[in-house]
Amino acid sequence: MHRNTGDQTMQQMWTEIDAYIDAHLIPEDPILLQTLKNTEDKGFPDHLAVAPNQGMLLQMLIQMNKCKRVLELGTFAAYSTMWLARALPDDGYILTIEGRDTHAALGQENIDRAKLPQTIDLKVGRAADVLKALPADFEPFDFVFIDADKQSYAEYLELSLNLSHSGTIIVLDNVIRAGEIINPDNHKPSIEGIRDMFAALQDHPRILSCTALQTVGSKGHDGFALAIVK
Repeated sequence: MHRNTGDQTMQQMWTEIDAYIDAHLIPEDPILLQTLKNTEDKGFPDHLAVAPNQGMLLQMLIQMNKCKRVLELGTFAAYSTMWLARALPDDGYILTIEGRDTHAALGQENIDRAKLPQTIDLKVGRAADVLKALPADFEPFDFVFIDADKQSYAEYLELSLNLSHSGTIIVLDNVIRAGEIINPDNHKPSIEGIRDMFAALQDHPRILSCTALQTVGSKGHDGFALAIVK
């Protein structure tokens, strides 16, 4: 999509405001900085990671709800994984799933370097296959963060609900895509997948309440959906 000068000016302002927020409200954390640096040193783009102020939001949601068990779909370099882990007690547990071998190797390296007290279990494979292979008596999760392939979001939502309990929080990232979800000419699998997710969330019998919020910032114009399990 061609961006005009106005769009670029807006993006610059959004990025600068995120930097202002980060400077005031997001403490520097050596583990997070180390993770970003190693990701960059290995030649991977940081645009696939959550923005720091959004990472802090995830941390706060976990803290507010005193979560101990977290499921993450889409590890990439494990930057968001670090944010999720920071909020957990030392005996907390994260299952994070990554579909790409190269990303999983980088994520595992960053996890190993971080030496966090929490248990972080990184599994490689298609998230749906990994989740379906979990034992039937697998203890449910308190918090789910979905940031993987968008065409599978509706499927991931259902699988996450099967691994949830009453009160589990589910957060799905990148659900606005600069407004492309309402572009009638866009039929990309990723966009159709997000539309399927919205349709699935609507009046879902197993969801107590849900919403979606648009965001602007260093990551452009996007947003996330939030749901609480009934």
